Parts: sequence; C-alpha cells; structure tokens
Amino acid sequence: MSGPVPNWCKRHPSAAVVAGWAALNAVLLGVLTAYGESELALLLWAGVLALLTLAAAVVLLSSLRGPREHTHYDVPGENGAALVIAAFGLAAGGLMFVYSTWLVVIAVPLLLLAAAFAVRHRSHGGSSR
Repeated sequence: MSGPVPNWCKRHPSAAVVAGWAALNAVLLGVLTAYGESELALLLWAGVLALLTLAAAVVLLSSLRGPREHTHYDVPGENGAALVIAAFGLAAGGLMFVYSTWLVVIAVPLLLLAAAFAVRHRSHGGSSR
C-alpha cells in the first residue's frame, strides 16, 4: 500500500523535502502575520521563504537532469567552510535589525573568520572546486 503520494515526489524526493520545508515556513509566516509581528520581521521571513522556494525549484531542475545526477555532486573543499561561516554571519547581521544591535557581536567575528578562511584558501592556491 503506497498511499496518495504524487509521482513527482517519488521521482524527486529531494525536491519534495525542500518544497515541504518552504511550505512549513509559509505556515510560520502566516502565524507571524496573525500575531502581528513587526514589518521587518515579516519581510525577513518572506525573504527566507522566497529563497527556499527558489532552492526547491533549483533542486527540482537539477534532479530532472537524470536519476543519478545527485550522486555526482562534488563536495566543496576548504572554501566551503568560508561560505557556511559567512552565511551564518550574514544571517546574524540580518537578525540584528529585528532583535537588537547586540547581534553585531556575533556577526562581525563570523564574517571576519569567513574572510580569513577565504584568504587562506586563496593563498594556498585553492580553487572553488
């Protein structure tokens, strides 16, 4: 008994996971709106929702290329750490406008650390692959 699962979910489960994540964030955006959250918080959440929707579309398009394509992705090297740390630093910087300026204490060191990783990676002759 397989249940009422659409065919595209069976063929592209990774896209279904990201789309489900976006759908849950849409519900949370509705809850924030119902409770009268500030406009800036709603705009930030809507931006996250738009990025998740875009990510779901990109994952779906990449999974349409072939059934085994998702197994051939390259794992980012040392430069991947700089990207993840920079993403957390930018997220803390964005949340600083909603919650308080004390988040600058978290954002600035993360961004500096990401810059140090990126410079170190370039000085060792690394590339993005």
